[in-house]
Amino acid sequence: MAMTMTGEIQLAAPREAVWAKLNDPAVLKACIPGCEELEKTDDQGFRAVARMKVGPVSARFKGKVLLSDLDPPKGYKISGEGEGGVAGFAKGGQKSTWLKKMAGRC
Repeated sequence: MAMTMTGEIQLAAPREAVWAKLNDPAVLKACIPGCEELEKTDDQGFRAVARMKVGPVSARFKGKVLLSDLDPPKGYKISGEGEGGVAGFAKGGQKSTWLKKMAGRC
């Protein structure tokens, strides 16, 4: 089963300021639906815990988030994957080509 998120937010800030915020673990955590924990592990990686609910099934997924294809301050690709025990696994990602547009709650 696939979960699709769509949306757009216009941010009234310079690209450099948006870039800095979206590389900040606290801000990035707020942009990932259901994210409970996000901790930097190296230059481009994070350890994550997120609670997801699909229909009647709710699970806590533990996994990793990776930023790649970095093009400061224009954008990057964000991808993540995690294990949710008996609920299975989750995997997803997004490519942002200009950080004035970002899906989610940023």
